Amino acid sequence: MLPMQFQIPTNYLLIRFKLSLRMGLSIFTPLLLTISGCGNLLGDPANAVIFNRSGSKVPDREVNSDRVNWRMLSTATGRKYNGVGMTDAERGEGICTGFFISMGANLNAPAYVLTNGHCQGSFNKSPKKREILVNRSTKTQFIVNYFHDFKPARLSIPVKRMVYGTMKNNDLAILELSITQRELSKAGITPLQIAFAPPTVGAPIIVVGIPTQGVKDQRKFLHSTTCKMGKIANVKEDIYNWQRSIRNRCSIVGGMSGSPMISLKTNRVIGIINTGVDDSAAKQPQCSLNRPCEVVRNKLAQTFSQENYGQLVDRIPTCFDRRGVFDLDLSTCQLERP
Repeated sequence: MLPMQFQIPTNYLLIRFKLSLRMGLSIFTPLLLTISGCGNLLGDPANAVIFNRSGSKVPDREVNSDRVNWRMLSTATGRKYNGVGMTDAERGEGICTGFFISMGANLNAPAYVLTNGHCQGSFNKSPKKREILVNRSTKTQFIVNYFHDFKPARLSIPVKRMVYGTMKNNDLAILELSITQRELSKAGITPLQIAFAPPTVGAPIIVVGIPTQGVKDQRKFLHSTTCKMGKIANVKEDIYNWQRSIRNRCSIVGGMSGSPMISLKTNRVIGIINTGVDDSAAKQPQCSLNRPCEVVRNKLAQTFSQENYGQLVDRIPTCFDRRGVFDLDLSTCQLERP
């Protein structure tokens, strides 16, 4: 069992699978029911885009095939990513990926987790088109050590509050946990560092997350997938518009919303996964739910069915003070304010 050097509060919960899950890659993904011991609904496809090792698109229905370019991580191969975990929102209504970040040397600062703005609460609680949420209560839990071969009970840490959440120009949520960075680090959980600038196009990246939609139960654990940094695009999906989106061709499905996009050269987070195009949405209008498009200068829109998208995170460090505490009122802060 993982050594614990701090007292675990009685309201820490052991992980348990929910009967109904909201799969997180696209905010508009339909409910996927799973029955304990019975696996997924027969034939349920993945949402978003998956690729083979040659970089060619694989149909969503083949999400459980060995052709998909990703691998399931173990406690040995993925130890440095044990701070990438599951964000389980209110009563199992929203399940996404999130990751523990370090914002300075002060270990007494609160521990923070990054995920998507659309990953908080139930569908009707997603931020509106121009809404920026600050210091909101939440019943979200952050679950760490999400490896298939992790033997002790996983630690589920209550989120104290969502200090920042929006889908206006960025799909982002910053969660403050109920423990400090020191306490989480003493539990053996490794934080990720955020890059202060985006990488160049073509740079190699790795995405680490928990695929759930259409994935067999025995595979719903931490996976890694590699690809190259794509160009920055202006992406529109339904009422939302994200102007600093990162194209990528890593294999991504529902549940991996909020996954870190990590530079393989610097080991720093350069982006956060948030959406992609579903095969099932092929006949829908461009820019509609589950079929995001790119908007160019002449305002023409085009859907690229072989692209997934993430959001840049380089502005986030500007909103943490020297103590490692998030402060939206800092003069240096570049995140949008309410």
